[in-house]
Amino acid sequence: MIPNFLIVGAAKSGTSSLDRYLAQHPEIYIPTKKEAHFYSIPDFPERFTGPGDEGMNDETIRQRADYEALFDARTDEPAVGESSVFYLYYPGTAARIYADNPEMKIIIVLREPVARAYSAYMHLIRDARETLSFEDSLAAEEERKKKGFEPMWLYRDLGRYSEQIERYLDVFGAERLHVMLFDEFTKQSKHYVRGVFRFLGVDEHARIDTQMHHNESGVPRSRAAFDFVSKPHPLKEWVKPFIPQSVRERLGNRAKSMLLERTSMRSETRRELSAYFAPDIAKLEKLLKRDLSHWKKS
Repeated sequence: MIPNFLIVGAAKSGTSSLDRYLAQHPEIYIPTKKEAHFYSIPDFPERFTGPGDEGMNDETIRQRADYEALFDARTDEPAVGESSVFYLYYPGTAARIYADNPEMKIIIVLREPVARAYSAYMHLIRDARETLSFEDSLAAEEERKKKGFEPMWLYRDLGRYSEQIERYLDVFGAERLHVMLFDEFTKQSKHYVRGVFRFLGVDEHARIDTQMHHNESGVPRSRAAFDFVSKPHPLKEWVKPFIPQSVRERLGNRAKSMLLERTSMRSETRRELSAYFAPDIAKLEKLLKRDLSHWKKS
């Protein structure tokens, strides 16, 4: 089978947390595998070439049988979905999704693009992939794009939302899109998750734990400690059978969060990026029919 809803992005906008919140609902089936990117594969280069891009090369789902197998464990849940954050970015994806299921429900979370860009940068710093300063990495973006780096490296490009949203509006229509803003979602998670439940047609009063935040970015205070927590290790494999998955996940996320230090970008860089994104935000306001003036104050 194929899903009837998708979380399509944007990257570093809370989609990992939303994915895990939805997984708690008894009427929703969503696999633990995130970032299948099946519908975007035709837009991918043969290989992504950035440092650490092997994950995108090796872990995305390229065969339909493998994609459908993600949902084999589904029982009778009426809502079935998956999350792939670059579905929003690639131009041909919306049309491919529509061709497979015109009734697909699309969930989008958007983050103020300057903050999103810096979070993506810190994500790659966290994973020991990015080595340049934020300013130098912005200057290198076009060259990295030409070389075939995966989209997470495209700090500016991923934040130009208006064209991305317009494609989904053109293909699916506004009634099949559910768009949330990251800042609102993180402040009132339960409220906005209930909105997603209504959109999916499931019980909006189901009890969901929204306290845990997933896939946070930052600079590891100790590289060795962070790698132990975040990567496979024989000791962790040995104790795994004795600790329930939900407990392991909670402890792991808490440990990673404690080990990450949050930093800020330079104020002049923030001003430059705010000016860069301002015209796109103005277009997005018209598309969404929403006031995004709080984004312009970043």
